[in-house]
Amino acid sequence: MGMESAEQTPAVLGQVYDRLIGCVGEAFFAALLTELAQAARADYAFVGEFSPTDRTMIQTEAVYAEGQIIDNILFPLQNTPCDAVLREGLCYYPRDVIKLFPLDHLAIQMEVDSYIGIPLVNSHGQVMGPLAVFSRKPLENIGLIKTAMRMFALRAAAELERLKIERQRQEELHFLQSLLDALPNPTFYKDTAGRYLGCNEGYARLIGRRRDEILCCQARELHASERAEVAAREDARVFASGQPRTYESTLDCNDGSRRRVLFNKAPFFDRQGQLAGLVGTIQDITRLKQMEAAIQTLVEGTLGYTGSACYRRVAEQLCSWFDADCAIVGCLRSSGQIHSLATRQDGVLLGEYDFDPTNTPCQHVMREGMFMVSEGLLQRFPHTPLVVNLQAQGYVGAPVRGRDGKVIGVLSVLSRKRIETLERAEDVLAIMAARVSAEIERERSEQQLQENRNHLEYLVYHDALTELPNRQLFRDRLQHAISMARLAQHRVGVLFLDIDRFKKINDSLGHETGDRVLCEVSRRLLLCARDADTVARLSGDEFALIIDQIVHDENVILVAQEVSRALALPIEVDDFRLFVTASIGISMYPQDGRDVVSLLKAADAAMFQAKELGRDTYRFYTPGLNERASTLLLMEGALRQAVDQNNLVVYYQPQVELTSGRVVGVEALLRWRHPQQGMISPAEFIPLAEETGLIVSIGEWALLQACRQGCLWHQTGYAPLRVAVNISARQFRQSDLVAMVRRVLRETGFDGRHLELELTESLLMDDVDGAIATMTQLSQLGVRLSIDDFGTGYSSLAYLKRFPINYLKIDRSFVRDIMDDPNDAAIAATIIDLARNMNLHVIAEGIELEAQRVFLQQKGCRYGQGYLFSQPLPADQLTLLLARQPAERP
Repeated sequence: MGMESAEQTPAVLGQVYDRLIGCVGEAFFAALLTELAQAARADYAFVGEFSPTDRTMIQTEAVYAEGQIIDNILFPLQNTPCDAVLREGLCYYPRDVIKLFPLDHLAIQMEVDSYIGIPLVNSHGQVMGPLAVFSRKPLENIGLIKTAMRMFALRAAAELERLKIERQRQEELHFLQSLLDALPNPTFYKDTAGRYLGCNEGYARLIGRRRDEILCCQARELHASERAEVAAREDARVFASGQPRTYESTLDCNDGSRRRVLFNKAPFFDRQGQLAGLVGTIQDITRLKQMEAAIQTLVEGTLGYTGSACYRRVAEQLCSWFDADCAIVGCLRSSGQIHSLATRQDGVLLGEYDFDPTNTPCQHVMREGMFMVSEGLLQRFPHTPLVVNLQAQGYVGAPVRGRDGKVIGVLSVLSRKRIETLERAEDVLAIMAARVSAEIERERSEQQLQENRNHLEYLVYHDALTELPNRQLFRDRLQHAISMARLAQHRVGVLFLDIDRFKKINDSLGHETGDRVLCEVSRRLLLCARDADTVARLSGDEFALIIDQIVHDENVILVAQEVSRALALPIEVDDFRLFVTASIGISMYPQDGRDVVSLLKAADAAMFQAKELGRDTYRFYTPGLNERASTLLLMEGALRQAVDQNNLVVYYQPQVELTSGRVVGVEALLRWRHPQQGMISPAEFIPLAEETGLIVSIGEWALLQACRQGCLWHQTGYAPLRVAVNISARQFRQSDLVAMVRRVLRETGFDGRHLELELTESLLMDDVDGAIATMTQLSQLGVRLSIDDFGTGYSSLAYLKRFPINYLKIDRSFVRDIMDDPNDAAIAATIIDLARNMNLHVIAEGIELEAQRVFLQQKGCRYGQGYLFSQPLPADQLTLLLARQPAERP
């Protein structure tokens, strides 16, 4: 097609139609693409369809490129003009295709500027793929091209559908023929006239003909008359009955042998249910018939025998069958040696023994399979001790194979004279090898079953990670230790260990690192225990020891001290050097309890006391500890009443500028004024509130009070005074935290720029991406953010730089010994330098000495808080403190 006017278009299309009418398949697509591309003066054209395995990909059927048909391509459909075509119908993009589809890498590579395409729809109305023409320059004759594409899209779709059906048919035929050829038995099929329609390679080899010589022939054209008559007669019976038929016959093979075979013939039907022919298979049963007598005798001769008796019986029958002098039934060890399960020599059963099969007939059998020589064995194996000692001439042997086909043993039969019965040797050896294999597999299955039972029992009573005894086994052993101690009048100690702050390791470094730490802790605990003691993992980070046969309490103390020293050593995991400690509770039988439950309860209570006393220590149980647990339960109830009765108050500790001593901010600290017990420390009720969930409502109340008080101070003239409020982990994880802060700021009228929320490192590391999202939303409210107790967690600097924070607070544990401990001094200085480099402010907590203030100020720390400046105060007393300080200079 050339440049044509609108009046010439029908004639031109008619000429194209005439040129394409005789083309089919690939030739049609090549001609169509060439016509379209030349008419549009285009560089490229293709016809394609969805990939059969992935509808997001297009597989081309033909590609025209710069004047020639090239190899087909596979390309992704998404973000391409073809995607729009398949969704919207015919699309024409006269210019700037790459700008319209900037993610179409193929278009970019081919420098496509202009494009037109139309979907190809099959006879079911389903889109099959696109027909497209495109070029590096604007397409020409676009009206003619649109008409031509609409005109030939139907033909192209039909051709695609026809090709697809044809390919499916060819694949089905190939698949069916492959199935036939894969069948082990010769197979054929015929029509109702007895003409061969097909067969597999096995059948063609059997009758010595090529497949093309067999097709369309009848039995009388391929076989001798007698066999042809039998075949025709049996075929007729199948056709008459419409039912499968099986019969035995003899078959003269192409190699001259005569075989006893079993014919299986069955009818098949067309789609209308009419009889269409039959399919037949031929099974060689010659060996089966020959083996029947041997099977009957040999199998019955070993029935009822198991284990060693079975192996001895097999050796006895092998000697009898082959009239031999020695028979060996052996199994293959993992070392490569053969273990004799039964050896019968000169009528005597020998004991079990192992031997090396190297350079023996057994090695040949295991490598090559069955091995039989009627005579001449000594000449072939002149250096094999058994052959030489026996002066053996005849030999038969077979490998014993397991269910997977691998050699698991060997049968060897040796005779001083010639072996005459080789004609059935393979059958006999196969039967006996199968019997021995079944017995070996049975014994191994029983052994494996017992091992599985043992392993299952082990899993039931042991921790999967550390392989230490679990809680159940620990309780059983403790009960046994108590029973023995009661009889022997000695004592038993129970050590209950909890790894201090282990959750921080899991939260910051991941559970895989935490698991490795637990395994190392387990290893060290085992080194601290005696052989008679028990070390167990009771749950996540809780371990326990049973110290048996104790004479003096000092024995338990020594173990506890040894455990503490062992755990104090650093644990190196990948690039991390971790330090862990444990809180240890100790209970003693019989004084702290006379049963398992009492001793565990006592040790658990003692462990919690060790935690309350600062962790990394051990404590013996005392009766008052149970009273302490009861007190905590009462405290929880009282705390709930305190929330309802407004017994909670907010104190404020000043944050001062170290150079001037001016109060620039306050930290809001919660206090509980108990009606009977007076003021209760936050260290006692805040963890309880966190555990019970009360911290959410308490925290919101504290934030509301602090913001209201901040407004009062600002209205009084103490602006700008920053108010810092702690946010607990449980609060931070609440989905409505940002909405709650926004609501409090709106209700109180407090400027968010003067509110600082303090967050801990471990809280942020629990879900870094989620924490960043929440912190970003808080920052958008104008709220300032700080990391509290910085340096005590496991936060990564890579994460720290991503957090939208304004302040770092140096933990009081580093400030306390800053003048005496060079390590604490170095850590504090490093935190200050880090903050300066990240444009963050630093607040030092716990300043109690003037020397500490001077040191921190010299290192560049700008703000601090602590008892050197003021203890936490009620709001009215803090107001007086603010009133006493000089007015801020403008």
